[in-house]
Amino acid sequence: MTLLLSILLLSPLVSLVVSFLYSNKREKAIFRISLVGIIINYVSIIILGILWMVGGFENIYFEGPVLFKGSDVDFTISLFVDGFGLVYLFTATFLTGIIIIFSKNYIHRESGYKRFFNNIKFFYLGLLVVLLSGNLETLFLGWEILGVTSFFLIGFYRDRYLPVKNALKVISLYRVADIAMILGIWLSHHYFGFSINFNDLGGIHSTHDHLESEVFYQFAIPGLFLLAAMVKSAQFPFSSWLPRAMEGPTTSSSIFYGSLSAHIGVFLLIRTSPFWEGNYWFHFIIAGVGALTVGVSVLTARVQSTIKTQIAYSSLVQIGLMFIEISLGWYWFAMIHFVGNALLRSHQLLISPSILSYKIHDQFFHFNRPKAQGSKTLWQKIKLSLYVLSIKEFNLDTFMYNYLWNPLKKAGKLFGGLSTKNAFIISTLVFALGLVAEYEVEFIPTSIVHYIPIFYSCLGLILILKAFVERTSALNAWLLIIMNQFYLALAFTFNDKFDLLQVSIYLSGIILSGIVGIWVIQRLKKEGLDVSLNQFGGLSYEHPWLAFIFVLACLGLAGSPITPTFIGEDIMLAHVHEDQFGLLFFIILNLVLDGLVIFRIYSRIFLGQHQSGTHEVAYRSS
Repeated sequence: MTLLLSILLLSPLVSLVVSFLYSNKREKAIFRISLVGIIINYVSIIILGILWMVGGFENIYFEGPVLFKGSDVDFTISLFVDGFGLVYLFTATFLTGIIIIFSKNYIHRESGYKRFFNNIKFFYLGLLVVLLSGNLETLFLGWEILGVTSFFLIGFYRDRYLPVKNALKVISLYRVADIAMILGIWLSHHYFGFSINFNDLGGIHSTHDHLESEVFYQFAIPGLFLLAAMVKSAQFPFSSWLPRAMEGPTTSSSIFYGSLSAHIGVFLLIRTSPFWEGNYWFHFIIAGVGALTVGVSVLTARVQSTIKTQIAYSSLVQIGLMFIEISLGWYWFAMIHFVGNALLRSHQLLISPSILSYKIHDQFFHFNRPKAQGSKTLWQKIKLSLYVLSIKEFNLDTFMYNYLWNPLKKAGKLFGGLSTKNAFIISTLVFALGLVAEYEVEFIPTSIVHYIPIFYSCLGLILILKAFVERTSALNAWLLIIMNQFYLALAFTFNDKFDLLQVSIYLSGIILSGIVGIWVIQRLKKEGLDVSLNQFGGLSYEHPWLAFIFVLACLGLAGSPITPTFIGEDIMLAHVHEDQFGLLFFIILNLVLDGLVIFRIYSRIFLGQHQSGTHEVAYRSS
C-alpha cells in the first residue's frame, strides 16, 4: 500500500523533472512522458481502489516523514485514503489523461508547449497531495501548489494583457483562501493542542467534550475552512474569478476551472465536516452560501454573450447545489454530483470552439430579431433590472475592488510622502534597535514587551503597503518585502520564547529567495532594460531563463512549498496566542499583501507584451 501511494506522488513529479530535459520542440517526447505518468497513476489508483474494497472499505492512513517537530508544533507529511478521496482521484486522473491526449494537437507548435504540459503535471501533483493528505498541514502543501499553478495556467498566453491581468485577479483572491487555511490550521492547533489527523478527526470531539461549550471555536474554525472553500470554489461573493480564469487555454479551462479545481472547496468541506457537523446553525450558513450562488449564477449564465462564461456560471450553479447537499449531510450524493458535473463541463468546454463556430454559421442564415422588451409594468421593470445586474455579473468585480483592494491602495498612498531611501534607513535602525532589545528583554517592563510584537508587525505592514503602491522601481519594492519579512520574524520572537532554529527555518528561504531576486533584477538593469512597475515589460520573451529563476525566487519569498519558509510560517504562527487579535490582524494583512506584491512584481517585469513592440503578438483575448 505504501508503495502505491509513493508511486502516485512520484510519477507526476518524475515526469515533470524529465520534461525539463527536453526543449520545447521535442513535442512528442514531452507528450509521451506526460501520458506514461498518467497511465501509471491510473493503474495505481485502480489497484488501490481494489485493495481498499478487499480490505472492507477501511480507511488507509500512512504517516510519512516528520519535517519539523517541536513542543508547540508538529509538521508531518501523512497520507490518508478513503472513499471520497478515491472517487475524486479516479475522476481527476481520468480527466487529466483525456486533456493530455487532447492537448497534444491543441497546443501543437505553441511557444509554451513544454510550459503548458509542465504546469498541467504540477497542478495534478498539487491535486494529488490535497486528495491524499492525511492532515491539515499536508493538505495546505497541495493547496499552495494548486494556487501557484492556477496563476501560470490562466496567464499561459503571457504576451496578452487580459490573461495576465486576470491571472493576477485570481491569485489575489486565492491569497485570501490561503490565509484562511493557515488561520484555520493555527486555530485548530490552539483548540485541540496538537496537529489534526483526518484518520482521527471523526471521533476527536468525543475526547474533548469540555471544548464543545466554547461557541467561538465552534464557528471560527469551520468558518475559516468555509471561507477557503468559498474562494476556491468561486462561491458568492467570490464568483467573478471563475469566468476570468477561462482566459487560459481551453484545455486547462476544461480540466481545472470547469471540473477539478472549482470543486475542491466541496472536497474540503467534506474532509473537514467533523468540525461543524454538530453545529446546526453552521449547516444553514453553508446552505445559504450555496443558495445565494445558485440564484446569482443562474441569472448571470442566462445572459452572458461568451460560451466559456456561460459554462463557468452553469458550473457554479451545480457547485452551489453541492454546497446545499453537503449542508444536508448528503456527502456521497454530492460526490456523485461532482463526478457528473466534472465530466459534463469538461466535455462542454472541449467542444465549445466547435459549437461556437456552428452557432455563428447558423446565425448568419437563421437570424431571428429579438422581441422588444417593454418597461411599463412592474414585472417588466424588475426583469430589466435583473437583466442589467446579470449582464454586469452583479458588479462582484467592482465590489471586490472597492471594498477589498482599493482601501489597501489608499492606505499605501498615505505613506507616499516617505521616500524609499528614508524608509530603508528608518526601518534598518528600528530593526537594529529591536535586535538589541530582544537580547536585553529582561530589562524591559513586561507591559511594554506585550506591545512590541504588535509594533513591529504594524511597521512591517507599513513597508508592505508602500511596496504595494510602488511604481518606479521593482528593486525597491522587492527590498521592502524582504524587510517586512524580517520585521515579522522579529515580532514572532518577541511574542514568545526566542528560538534561533525556528527563526532560521523561517528566514532561510526569505534570504535565499531575496538574494536571487535581487540578482535577477540587477542583471536586467545592467542590460539597460526597464524594470519599473508602471507597465508590463514582457521580458520573458527574450529572457525565459531569468523569468524562470525569478519566479522561483517569488515563490520562495511568498512562502510557497519550495523552501523551509513554508514550514517556518506554520511554526512562527504557533507563537501567536488565540487572544492576540491585534497582532493576528496585522500578520494577516502582511501575509495577504506580500503575496500580491510579489506576483505583481513578476507580472510587471516578465509578462505582457514586450516593450519594444517588434515581436509578433496576439492582441485579442482568448
